[in-house]
Amino acid sequence: MKTITIAVPTYKAKSTLPTLLASVLTQSLVNDVSIIFANDWPEDNNSYDFLKSLYPTLDITILPCDKNTGPGLARQRALDACKTDWITFIDADDVFINPFALEFLYNNITPNCVEVQGAFYQEVAEGNIGAAVKTQLVQNNQPIPPRMMPRNDIGHPWVFGRLYNVQFLRAQGIGFSQLRAMEDGEFNWKIRMTIEGSPLQINLIEDPIYLWKTGSDHSITRIGLEENEGVPLYNWDLCQVGATAAAINAIHFCKKKNPFNGGVTRFAVEQMISQYFTYVKCLDEKPIFAKQNLFNAKRFYHNCYKDIEKNIDDEILKTMYTAQYAAQSQEMIGLIPEITFFEFMNKVRTDEYGGKEEFDEIRKELPDWVIELDKKSGVLGEEGYVYTDNEMEDN
Repeated sequence: MKTITIAVPTYKAKSTLPTLLASVLTQSLVNDVSIIFANDWPEDNNSYDFLKSLYPTLDITILPCDKNTGPGLARQRALDACKTDWITFIDADDVFINPFALEFLYNNITPNCVEVQGAFYQEVAEGNIGAAVKTQLVQNNQPIPPRMMPRNDIGHPWVFGRLYNVQFLRAQGIGFSQLRAMEDGEFNWKIRMTIEGSPLQINLIEDPIYLWKTGSDHSITRIGLEENEGVPLYNWDLCQVGATAAAINAIHFCKKKNPFNGGVTRFAVEQMISQYFTYVKCLDEKPIFAKQNLFNAKRFYHNCYKDIEKNIDDEILKTMYTAQYAAQSQEMIGLIPEITFFEFMNKVRTDEYGGKEEFDEIRKELPDWVIELDKKSGVLGEEGYVYTDNEMEDN
């Protein structure tokens, strides 16, 4: 009986899988793992069989697909097919950073643990969207040097570098939604809020586990700075639209299970403050996205925060804002916001929220190259709008 499943969503990924599997073969726990490839491109359904003969010592399952659904639902198919107690997710163009990555995770499982999270490295190449946090280099006509960035973002939204308890996920009904951007954030936020106030826990370790390679040909992060006039589209545009929908989904999921969950309130406040930071940074750096990000904030407010804010004391809100501002300080240095957080909240409350029709009107004001790149990524779907689960239920 295997112990860990490695789940890999694949989309036109034949060229990168040998490198990924080489990192699996070096794992100290290689004899304890199963690998599930969840294909997400129908034309590739018969393209991965060579892996079984090329790597006969590995326990490999290949799941075909009828249509492209995005990485979240591909991961969900792998999770549904998983037969082990623990599962980890890795993207088709990434690798485990060292031979002991899975062992580090597995050795840090404790009796009440539902997840173990490790550190990771981000490969940042010139022109990659992964370098979007360094937009000032682009603005100053300075090249972004290729480099490796060590990351240990506590509570980061991504699934990589983590080991999950499968029985817990199934018992709580936690899975991936139809979202194509920040779908992994929604998944992790559901876990975080579900275990709030319980003896269950997430174990955090400092050991590096994962190498995240951004900007490959089959990744939405391929929408790089070199393609879109130096604007980090995935961060300012697609990521923020997806993050708003993901946060709404996660909050509604957890409120249905436990309406009095304090973790939901805290998470909602954190997300509202994050909406503010994104908006004011857009006003300063990329105003073409400011109106859309104000819409995202209104969408989040009217779908979630409006019902929650009656439980939020003003002093607690100020304390959380101050703490989150301090965490953002590196990106906020030198920025004097045109609008304070509390002025922003009044605007979000009083401005009319027009749903998808308002979103469509805002999109008409964006340059054609933005819309074309959005279509190329497929993140917003055929309708150009990323729906939350609740909105899909209403349609």
